[in-house]
Amino acid sequence: MKYVNFTELKIKNFLSIGNDPVVVDFKKGLHIVTGINRDKEDRRNGVGKSTVADALYFAIFGTTLRDIKKNFIANNLTASTCEVQLTFTVDDPQHGVNEFNIIRTINPSKCYIYKNGNDKTRDSIVNTNEYIHTVLSSTPEIFQNCVIMTLNNHIPFMGKSKNDKRKFIEQIFNLEVFSKMLNELRTNYNEVKRNFDVEITRLEESNNYLTAQKGHRDTFNTNKDKRIGILKETIEKHKEDLGEANDKLDKINELNDEPYREKLVELNGKLEEKQNRRQDLYTHITESKLNLSNNKEKLSKLGTEEDTCPVCLRPMEDHDHVRIEREKIYIQYQLDQADSDIEVDENNLTLFDQEIGKINKAIKIVEGKISDIEKQKFGKTHVESSIEYIGKCIKEVEDELEGVENETNTFSDSVTELEQKVETIGNELDSIKKVLNLLDVVKFVVSEEGVKSFIVKKILQHFNSKLTHFLKKLDSNCVCMFNEYFEEEIVNEKGKICTYNNFSGAERKAIDLACLFSFMDMRKAQGDVHYNISFYDELFDSSLDEKGVELVLEILNERVDKYNECVFVISHRKESIKAASGDIIFLEKHNGITKRISFVD
Repeated sequence: MKYVNFTELKIKNFLSIGNDPVVVDFKKGLHIVTGINRDKEDRRNGVGKSTVADALYFAIFGTTLRDIKKNFIANNLTASTCEVQLTFTVDDPQHGVNEFNIIRTINPSKCYIYKNGNDKTRDSIVNTNEYIHTVLSSTPEIFQNCVIMTLNNHIPFMGKSKNDKRKFIEQIFNLEVFSKMLNELRTNYNEVKRNFDVEITRLEESNNYLTAQKGHRDTFNTNKDKRIGILKETIEKHKEDLGEANDKLDKINELNDEPYREKLVELNGKLEEKQNRRQDLYTHITESKLNLSNNKEKLSKLGTEEDTCPVCLRPMEDHDHVRIEREKIYIQYQLDQADSDIEVDENNLTLFDQEIGKINKAIKIVEGKISDIEKQKFGKTHVESSIEYIGKCIKEVEDELEGVENETNTFSDSVTELEQKVETIGNELDSIKKVLNLLDVVKFVVSEEGVKSFIVKKILQHFNSKLTHFLKKLDSNCVCMFNEYFEEEIVNEKGKICTYNNFSGAERKAIDLACLFSFMDMRKAQGDVHYNISFYDELFDSSLDEKGVELVLEILNERVDKYNECVFVISHRKESIKAASGDIIFLEKHNGITKRISFVD
């Protein structure tokens, strides 16, 4: 896993920001980006809050999130060089920890990148951009949906077309390799097919010429004995080949994979039993931890009232305090016992995982045995064809021998050469046909219906679980599941299947956020890179009510603690400032110029 930690962003003469640089430090916490527009009677819109996210995106990709034309990116009031600097470190298992600094300017248009202070800039901006994308292991699509989320200014994932969904999810799950493999295989298949057609033409021409040469054979009376000897040797060789082919066929017919298949059924049964028992144990642990949490909360609140009974509201006496202390001791005993039980259950869960791993390993071994037998049986048809072909060859040579014994043939050598040529072409055709058959199989394997579908199913189990988790966290009134073709099914709280647009704006926002958080987690789990930042533009400014904002903040704060993230929420709502656990980036726009000022409540 590659870890990318952004440390600082410095913005100058970018969009509405002027000569005074706006510096943003990326450190752990929930940071709020807000401000005030002095040019519009202290309004909070049009301040340039989104400029921070745009500048980060511009530093990496050379464009803005809002797709602003290049000649409008530089601040036209200052008429100075637009410059954005981005500093970050990359912790790569292959190359260790390295510090990078990107400097991108307009007027003039330049892009530089430094690694540990050494200039790594390429010979053109395009090539430098490619190097930056390689260092960061990202694409604009991934960055816009997993790092910088402009929730109200782009089409949400659920609103995208099926093809766009497929393309994005393939990037999230690192499945683009299958599409590339399929394209390459199609190219290879077409090339091999062209070679096959060429060899077919050669075979037809050779067969036609061989037939013509045999027509002249009766006019020649030399080398009869030599030709007869050659033909007899050919017959004996074919008979030897026929004997070897029959022996090989007998061995194939003796193959039996039934014991392995019975063993496979037995192992799959054991696996299903272990998995079911493991799931039951995991559910029990979850319930135990929830009860433990509830009892801890109960214990923390017990006895906190100073002089009044929480039940009858009368003044508390000494025996009331004694009773409460006894209750606390009893609850603490239950907590200790629950901790011990959970530890035992978790140890048992580890044992189940080990047993399941052993069974899976045994299944792979047995499946390998079955596969080996099937591969050998697969060659049975080829052996039978060879036997039939050898039989035909023997018959043809015997017929030819009989003719030679009665006639002379001066074209014997030509006939022999042509037969060898035909056989060679036939062998080449057989080889090419095997390659074509193999490519057909491989094309299926990497197609939508092949192994890719199998992999997607496995990944989607985890993704759907994540999505359900976040929908519950957001108190959504629906459940959403994706199948291996990236088709979603949404079921509302009444058990009815609905479409995304059946829901209200707030309900759709909950679905969008659940998808967003799920994709971010899946990118961390499935991808090869982890970023320490995330931006949410206008997250609190529409659709969400107070409860919805509270639930989203709970998730964001959990992510800050769990992943050590630097989370930025861009908002024009003044009350959003209260949510900050980190910096408040307060921007002020005056006379068309945006600058950062100290926040004063």
